[in-house]
Amino acid sequence: MNRYWWGTGRDRGIHWKAWDKLCIPKKYGGLRFKDLRAFNLAMLGKQAWRFLTNTDSLVARVYKARYYPNNDFTEASLGGNPSYCWRSVMTAKQLVCNGVRRRIGSGASTLIWEHPWLQDDTDQMIHTEMPPQLAGAKVVGLIDQETGQWDQQIVVDIFEPDDVPRILKIPISPDYEDTWYWHGDPNGNYSVKDGYKLIVGNYDTLANVSYDKWLKLWGLKIPPKWKIFLWRSLNGIFPTMDNLLLKRVEVEPVCNMCGMDHEDIMHSLVSCDYAKAIWAQSNLPIPNIITNIFHEWFSALLNVLDSDGIMFTATILYHLWRARNGAVWDACLQRPTRVLATAMSTLSAWTRVHSPPALPHSAEQQMPPAESLATPQQPVVPRHGPPPTAEATQTTHQLQPLQCYIDAGYKHRTNAATAGAILFTASGDYLAAFCAPLTACFSPLMAEAMACKEVLAWLRDRGDQRVRIFTDCHALQ
Repeated sequence: MNRYWWGTGRDRGIHWKAWDKLCIPKKYGGLRFKDLRAFNLAMLGKQAWRFLTNTDSLVARVYKARYYPNNDFTEASLGGNPSYCWRSVMTAKQLVCNGVRRRIGSGASTLIWEHPWLQDDTDQMIHTEMPPQLAGAKVVGLIDQETGQWDQQIVVDIFEPDDVPRILKIPISPDYEDTWYWHGDPNGNYSVKDGYKLIVGNYDTLANVSYDKWLKLWGLKIPPKWKIFLWRSLNGIFPTMDNLLLKRVEVEPVCNMCGMDHEDIMHSLVSCDYAKAIWAQSNLPIPNIITNIFHEWFSALLNVLDSDGIMFTATILYHLWRARNGAVWDACLQRPTRVLATAMSTLSAWTRVHSPPALPHSAEQQMPPAESLATPQQPVVPRHGPPPTAEATQTTHQLQPLQCYIDAGYKHRTNAATAGAILFTASGDYLAAFCAPLTACFSPLMAEAMACKEVLAWLRDRGDQRVRIFTDCHALQ
């Protein structure tokens, strides 16, 4: 695949960047290609997830009877003379086991020391050393069966001080069975996307990565081949004379446009006399940036120019490189004014084709006024007949639902959480407010869910039944 990407059909081509670097997401400087081995393993993890959670299916029962009759899937082994399908599923077993957790219901099927059931993001296992007499002990033994809550006396006596708060903060649902869930997914379900991310790791730790630069690059409204051109230039992987010498290609390291200096990316696109003539005629407010590194020069331009200026800059850079290739391969160099005119006409044609179509004049006349679109919740006054009475207006406002805005606050270090809400009428008049502390929250999403629960109970106690709930948590919606 790397040979196909860098090749030109018949020629093999130079591999300017390794495949693992191309698989990095776009906002980190890659092209978001798939690592097929990791992607295949993530898809196998889907089948392993079915064996772990859907134990009643016919396929799961057949494999359980053959390979792990007395255990669950987490304790299954490859066995003797395994089938090709089972061998493939077992390659993804460790992936699934590293990402799953136990949701505590009654605690009757969760092992205290063998199963991952704590809610910490980094460590889901118990730190306390297991006493020999508690081998095979289950979480149900730590729950007070009368109150349905943790038995704090037993927990404090058995576990070390750092494990005690990690256990007590976990909510219990004694009326439900313990289940497996995928940690990190709001619905608790495994997906190929989550498995792939777990395999390839987190790219947030990459050093010297300017996220804004890459996000602005891929967000430009320019042709895709221009984006690939800018991506290659920012990564320094163009076949300039200096780069060809590094790849052991015997070439003369002089610039084919000016014939005077060693050609690198910064020289061919910015500092060459031919390039300077084009930039001078473009009338772009380009500051005097003293640097010999192209990505630093381009990053500085992103902070100075607006979106139209950045698009024009990308167009000039692309046509500059085409003019340079014409000088290398055809021994023909266009005049700077001709290159600039071609760039302007190309950008104008692209913008004209891809800009949103304008409404015809007749359609603009038929559109309702902006005031009627801005306030759709207001009752419409009829054009003919008497205005509505005060009693009718009051009845209309009573039928319209109230508006309640909910939010939650959460601190990761202390797991402290709070809930707040403001209640308005349908017309936007203030009615009431609510705030309360939240307990047993170990994630921002859980704090948002608990806040919604508390606010709904508050609205029920108030007797408000027709209420529209608004929250800024997309996962909760």
